[in-house]
Amino acid sequence: MIFQLIYTCALSKETSGTDLDSIAECSRRRNEKYGITGILLCKDGSVLQVLEGERSAVMSLYNKIAADDRVSNVIVLIQRVTTKREFPKWSMGYKNADTSSAQSDTVFELSAQSFPKALPDNPSPEVGTFGRTFARVTGLA
Repeated sequence: MIFQLIYTCALSKETSGTDLDSIAECSRRRNEKYGITGILLCKDGSVLQVLEGERSAVMSLYNKIAADDRVSNVIVLIQRVTTKREFPKWSMGYKNADTSSAQSDTVFELSAQSFPKALPDNPSPEVGTFGRTFARVTGLA
């Protein structure tokens, strides 16, 4: 069974695009080591993240994120157990829509046209709903 946690938060004004790129790169390496997959979307200081993996690893990571001074207003949207990963190929799919970050194979262009490609082909109702809501709120839909 796979534990999935979806949360949203706000970034501090001091957190730059370069900081986010660095965080994402470190997250990819760390998440691979602990078997965590997911996606991180950022737009206008808003974050939506899906974390998937073994419950204790996901909760340990989430607790570190929630305690980080670079984020505030952390809200868990859903925690659930599922039978499959929705982002099995991404140790951390990431795009900060506010920058023109250097790209790697796990980073995708994020725009209104490409946003649906960031989500799985057949997302769970939870991931689909939160993804569409995030897209509407941030102007990506």
